Amino acid sequence: MAVLGLALAGIAAKNLAAAPESANPSCMNSTNSIKQLAVIDNSSDGIFQCLSVSLDGDTIRALRIETHKIGANDQGSDPDQIKIEEFSKAVVESPRGAVLDGVPGHDAIILRGHLAAPQGRSELVTSYLYNGFTGEYRHCQITLNRTPDKGWRLINQRDQVVSHIVVKTRQMPLLGTFGIANLEGACT
Repeated sequence: MAVLGLALAGIAAKNLAAAPESANPSCMNSTNSIKQLAVIDNSSDGIFQCLSVSLDGDTIRALRIETHKIGANDQGSDPDQIKIEEFSKAVVESPRGAVLDGVPGHDAIILRGHLAAPQGRSELVTSYLYNGFTGEYRHCQITLNRTPDKGWRLINQRDQVVSHIVVKTRQMPLLGTFGIANLEGACT
């Protein structure tokens, strides 16, 4: 059990307070081929993720996640590390979906659903590991929507634009993190 707690501690934060959207400006720049959607804050140790879509014109080609580890290496080499993963439409639309965060055997955050045509809306399901001991997941719907003036964006169930998601974790004394309580902003 302690190993599971330690593994989950590496993927999620200790109850972060929501930071202003401009806290991670490297996520804010969209291009013609990449549209930034949201910042995911998932730890208090300098890790955040940028969720975006890769585009071919106005058509979604893939879901893209950049994981930023700021000051991750204290041995003198490059302190800023960025890992980029792209999930094709086939992966997002598969029964498993795109694993945005987790460790092998413990998928912490998963996004799945049908990616829409250029003028459409996509109803996506976000799943998160609520209890790492029992394997219980919680789910919420989020909409990927394209508007003529703003382009692609995420909308939560309250019809609010989602640009910042804060991972709130579940803690147990002595064992540490054992799950995710909520994805604030997306699943509120």
